[in-house]
Amino acid sequence: MSTKTKPNKKNAVLYKEMTMDMKKPKIMILIILINAMISMVGLIFFLIIGVSALEGVNSYRTLAWYLITTVFIEAFILLFITPAITAGTVSLEKERQTLDVLLTTRMTTWEIIKGKYGSCFVFLAFLLLSTFPMMSIIFIYGGISFFQLVYILLVLIVFIGFVASFGVFFSALTKNTIVSVILTYLFLLFYFALTFMLPFILLGLVALINEELYYNDTVFMAINDEHFINGDILMLTGTFNPILTIYDSIGNTIGYNFGDASVKGLISLCGSELMPHFTEKNLLMKAWTPISLIEMILISFGLLRFSAFLLNPVKGKVNNPKKKKR
Repeated sequence: MSTKTKPNKKNAVLYKEMTMDMKKPKIMILIILINAMISMVGLIFFLIIGVSALEGVNSYRTLAWYLITTVFIEAFILLFITPAITAGTVSLEKERQTLDVLLTTRMTTWEIIKGKYGSCFVFLAFLLLSTFPMMSIIFIYGGISFFQLVYILLVLIVFIGFVASFGVFFSALTKNTIVSVILTYLFLLFYFALTFMLPFILLGLVALINEELYYNDTVFMAINDEHFINGDILMLTGTFNPILTIYDSIGNTIGYNFGDASVKGLISLCGSELMPHFTEKNLLMKAWTPISLIEMILISFGLLRFSAFLLNPVKGKVNNPKKKKR
């Protein structure tokens, strides 16, 4: 009579990373340095507010710019350090020749990837939450609620999870940590540049086509609308760019008027020629951040699943029971 063993719900890799690696001094040093940098930014802005108050000027716009600056500094710091932290998660195991030992245990490759990714994600999320007090100083003057600030933090947490998944993927793809780090930075640079420029390139092409249709009286005489093709929906290709999503979430949170700080304000950059049908009531643009968050979560999950497939030592090998033994 066989007895079924209960599955071990504790991820050994995650437990090891969280209990040992999180105790390293460099973790605390990194947290102190980032908070010191954010504190310096806060000090500069509140000196500006103090000087303005002495002159009898009190501008809410200064507080709004403090929040914008703080959030984007955090985003770019996390974008810079996340690949350096995550791109060596699996490749270091390969260099130390300990990955084969992990693969011989009862843990699946998916559990190994989840453990490696989870430990990095928890650390980065903790790093982000440590800056929350500096961001919440804006509560002193009002203008933003606790839940609005949590909303921005949620966007940043999804953002670091998205960036971290690329580091884990390239770490599983390569055998050298330096190569993994370089590939992660290069790909992220290419990805962010492409997803930022693509919507404007597509809108420009649509504008050129509309111009040809409208002014060509010999072939398209029936077209009397200068903006015959509505290509505004192509702007949603920018939802794949996390920086634009952070920009949109901040603009919607601080309550700026339409056309000022959120993605909906990009009409001022694009001009009426590129986005002629764009209005404040555009439902797709109002759902910009939720759409982008869902995309980032799905891409992250897909990359992690593919990373687990890359670690599978028997990937692509199918046993043929009909094959005769020699």
